[in-house]
Amino acid sequence: MAAQRVLHVISSTMRAGVTIMVMNMYRSVDREKVQFDFIAHDLGSDDFGPEIEALGGRVFRLPFLSRAGMAGYVRLVREILDKNGPYAAVHAHTEYQAGFVALAAHQAGVPVRICHAHADTRYVRSPLFLLKKVLGRALIDRYATQRCAASKSAALSTFGARAVKAGQVLIVPNRIDVSAFGDRTPESRANLSAACNADPNSLILGCVGRLSAEKNPGFVLDIASAAKRFGLNMRFAFAGTGNMLEMLTERRRRMDLEDTVFFLGSQGDIPSLMPCFDLLLVPSYTEGFCLAALEAQAAGTPVLATTGVPPEADMGLGLFFTLPLSAGADAWAQKAADIIEAAARPDMETRRHAIRMRGFDAAADANDLLQLYGIG
Repeated sequence: MAAQRVLHVISSTMRAGVTIMVMNMYRSVDREKVQFDFIAHDLGSDDFGPEIEALGGRVFRLPFLSRAGMAGYVRLVREILDKNGPYAAVHAHTEYQAGFVALAAHQAGVPVRICHAHADTRYVRSPLFLLKKVLGRALIDRYATQRCAASKSAALSTFGARAVKAGQVLIVPNRIDVSAFGDRTPESRANLSAACNADPNSLILGCVGRLSAEKNPGFVLDIASAAKRFGLNMRFAFAGTGNMLEMLTERRRRMDLEDTVFFLGSQGDIPSLMPCFDLLLVPSYTEGFCLAALEAQAAGTPVLATTGVPPEADMGLGLFFTLPLSAGADAWAQKAADIIEAAARPDMETRRHAIRMRGFDAAADANDLLQLYGIG
């Protein structure tokens, strides 16, 4: 019997949190029972396209809703469903825009229509965004057969307090392959040190994710400036790409931080890179969950995050710390130094056990998804 197909709708196939989470799912499911196809939008580089095809999936490219228009977008999604189905389920990971996908899937007769929230966008207050969000939520209410969210914060943001209070949102953890994250090796640390012009005594602080406004990467430059002013031997490494790279590179030059801040580009082997950091910085204004924080703890790397990161991201390993952005860059630099000095890295088995017990291991829990998709 041929595998049943599920269509995932994601922002892009570039290396970013939601796409990484879905790929972790894809690698772990029984692909003799279920295969994934993807709708991806025209954003960033195609980091995962070749792997998707190697695993047996297909990628269909669409313009974003804002470019295609509401009616045009629904029509384009419907055409993909009609031409490439049948699909057992459609699983949309695009916040309020998932409502438009659910409408198209309903029109195409797809029985399982999942709308999945990953981000907390409550800080975005522009009238146009709020109008689209209200319309998208109305479509989700009418056409989704299941609402999912990475955290309560993401659920409240996309689906609203009424749906959360009524128990209509299923919290689905953002899972990783825990077994991929071990301890640092001398060679990998040496490679990172060389990329950051670091000496053996330097502390290397990482920031992993898209270089986009909601991730607030400019604040890391402020922290780096404070650290340099305090005489702290720190290097700051960005792993990721995005539309702010050119601006950040120019700002680094103006702030005289070219010996302190380094842009590593998109990194394909985060499990090897993450344990090499002495600390992971998460300066985002808000996060629906924060996959990078989970990956850091799996690698034994302490995390200093904004209070906009939900508490579900804390794996209880003594590695997760928060500070409000309002504390300022000086406080962040000093807090980072204090954490690195005091934090103890739990051993690998302790880390893996804690993450598995909280349901964040993709390999252990992947086939739960088959029930979500109605596949036995």
